Amino acid sequence: MTPRLAVVALLLAALLGCGRTAAPRGRDDGRLLSLAPAITATLRQLGAQDRLVGRSDWCTGDELAALPTLGSALTPDLERIAGLQPATVLVDGSAATRLDDLRAVAPVEELPWLTTDEVAGSLRRLGALTGTSATADPLAARLEATLGRAPPAHAPRVLVALGSDGLEGGEVWFVKRNSLHGAVLHAAGVRNAVDRDVPGVPMLSLEALIDADPDAVVVLSATPVDDAGRARLVEAWARLTPLRAVQQGRLGVIDGEVAMATDPRILDLVDLLHAELRRLGLELP
Repeated sequence: MTPRLAVVALLLAALLGCGRTAAPRGRDDGRLLSLAPAITATLRQLGAQDRLVGRSDWCTGDELAALPTLGSALTPDLERIAGLQPATVLVDGSAATRLDDLRAVAPVEELPWLTTDEVAGSLRRLGALTGTSATADPLAARLEATLGRAPPAHAPRVLVALGSDGLEGGEVWFVKRNSLHGAVLHAAGVRNAVDRDVPGVPMLSLEALIDADPDAVVVLSATPVDDAGRARLVEAWARLTPLRAVQQGRLGVIDGEVAMATDPRILDLVDLLHAELRRLGLELP
């Protein structure tokens, strides 16, 4: 081979990798890109939001306004993510997450986020990634201790509903026992009116709801509601007159971002739920 051909061959090998695809590499500076709102919110609570170079379309917060939005873990903007060269893309491991596609353009850290144990473990991992373990580790321990509490055997039975949109159609979305928010119910000192693990979508027919006959119903609204909106939510449920909760006037509302939070703000929801149930007249520890 002539020297000229040898140079050409070396250039081709460098460009083509001799048939091998190199693993994507981000900038080695700890810059993060989060495609999960709960993870982004947790980074904010750890004081590590300055490490973010991008976020999902659903990540909110005034201090994040300048960050580019890059779709979601299910529909990521792969080209723009690659262009940002993050050290790590953070995802929560949802079933439909496009892990292979994301891994083709950047390093990915999958942080499970369904159960109390998973959230606590992922919180500790975020602390290690961002150098905030002094804050993350005690917060994870508090999460485990609080959401690991079991209610008394004869505690009141409460249904926590997700809005009231399905009532006219004869169905209710509710917080199931085997979920993070189900653990919130127990931590607040009450039992779930649907006292069994529910696979899949937590949907209850009105007939099943009447059979369950909870001592109280608390409606969660992800968006803030004013007094008129709160009254409308209560009025929608008050039509279910066979329910003991309706007859005794035990219909409550918790609104705002914390109502649906799955990041450590869920600890605040425990206190809010406990306070709302006491306001409704339930005797709680």
